[in-house]
Amino acid sequence: MGKLIDKYINENPNFNYELTELIQKIKSEKTKEINDLYLTINLLREKLDQSLYEKNCAVQKAMSIKNDEINQLKFTISELRQKLEKLKFDIIESVQRQKLISANEIKELKNSSLNLRQELESLRFEKDKEVQETVLSASNEINDLKKLSERLRDELENIKYANKEKIQKAVLNKTNEIKQLKGSSITLRNELEKLILKFKDKK
Repeated sequence: MGKLIDKYINENPNFNYELTELIQKIKSEKTKEINDLYLTINLLREKLDQSLYEKNCAVQKAMSIKNDEINQLKFTISELRQKLEKLKFDIIESVQRQKLISANEIKELKNSSLNLRQELESLRFEKDKEVQETVLSASNEINDLKKLSERLRDELENIKYANKEKIQKAVLNKTNEIKQLKGSSITLRNELEKLILKFKDKK
C-alpha cells in the first residue's frame, strides 16, 4: 500500500498535498466526533447523577413517610391496646359485681325460704295442737256436740287447704324468682361471652 502511494506521489506531486489534506480533514472530523462523544458522555453522566440524586431523594422521602406511618400505627395500636385492657378490666369488674349481686339475692332467697319453712312448721305444730285440743274437748262432749264437731272439722280442713294453698303459692313464687335469676345469670354470661368474642375478633 505504501509503495502504491509513493508511486502516485512521484507521478502526481499534487497527490501528496491532497492526501495530506484529506488525512487532516479525516483527523479533524474524528476529533470533532470524539469531542462530541465526550460531551454526550458527560451530559449523560450528569443526567445519570441527577437521576440518582432524585431517586435517592424520592427513596428518602418515601422512607420518611413510611416511618411516620409506622410510628402513627404503633401509637394507634398502643392506644387500642390500652382501651382493650381497660375494657377487659371493666368487664371483669362488671361480672364480679353481678356475681356479688346474684349471690346476695340467692342468699336472701335462701333466708326467705328458710323463714317460710320455719313458719310453716310452726303453723303445722300450732294447728296440730289446736286439732288435738279440739278433738279432746269434743270427745268429752261427743254426744251433745257431734254436729258442732263435724262443722269444726270441716272448717279445720278448709283452713288447712287455704294455708296449704298460700304456702304453695309462696313457694311457687320463690321458685319462679329463682328461675328468673338463673335465666338472668345465663343471659348475662352469654352477653359477656359474646362481648369477649367480639373484642377478640377486633383484636
